[in-house]
Amino acid sequence: MNILFSAKSVHGSKTKKNQDSFAIPQEKHDTQSKGLFFAVCDGLGGYHGSEIASRMCCQMLLEDYYHSEDITDFPLWFQDKFTQINNAVITQADKLNYKQMSTTAVCLLIKDNKAYITNCGDSRLYLFTDGKLVQITEDHSVVWKYYKQGYITKDEIILSSIKNLITEAIGLGPEPKVDSYTIDLPDKFTFLLCSDGLTDVATDSEIKSILRQHTEPKQCAKTLYNLSQTHFSRDDVTVIVVSKV
Repeated sequence: MNILFSAKSVHGSKTKKNQDSFAIPQEKHDTQSKGLFFAVCDGLGGYHGSEIASRMCCQMLLEDYYHSEDITDFPLWFQDKFTQINNAVITQADKLNYKQMSTTAVCLLIKDNKAYITNCGDSRLYLFTDGKLVQITEDHSVVWKYYKQGYITKDEIILSSIKNLITEAIGLGPEPKVDSYTIDLPDKFTFLLCSDGLTDVATDSEIKSILRQHTEPKQCAKTLYNLSQTHFSRDDVTVIVVSKV
């Protein structure tokens, strides 16, 4: 498959360090047989060492996947791997004496004409195809529950003063809640993986407009970042754009 991808991660003014991390396939990886693996992780602000947690999570996901034996059940593999990474993050936090060092994670694996998607926290994955934008993942957050219960609209999430209160993350507890999705690949598509540095300030309609206008991943990623700055995002912003058009 002729799939192109690009990633962009920029440190925001709100934090001393970029607490976001991302993972994309490297030349050393066997993408022919193993497929294309991507991840975005966002270390939780307010906790020491969250940039360590996000980096650990991305590195372990990427390398462990490409060094794994044949996998027959991808959702189960992701669940087991997230649990393993969760334990590793908690162990490292204890060593460093960093209480609740933690991170969100969203992953995409493209293999055999299917997309395998997993998330924990409020980093998101969108699919743009046939002119339609769909958020595949669901945020693990307080305001997302309000949205699902019909108390607020999705666009009103951006205006909420508690939009950063998440209910799940890697490193917060003994067993992270992980959601997994499997979809057939459309003939043409664009996937967007992103941290909340983008979605805390930009609406779905704004994101959709950019994905419609820019089919080249590098330019699309740059324009999405510029959108976040137009809305004065002070958070770290990370996006991965994966396209077959």
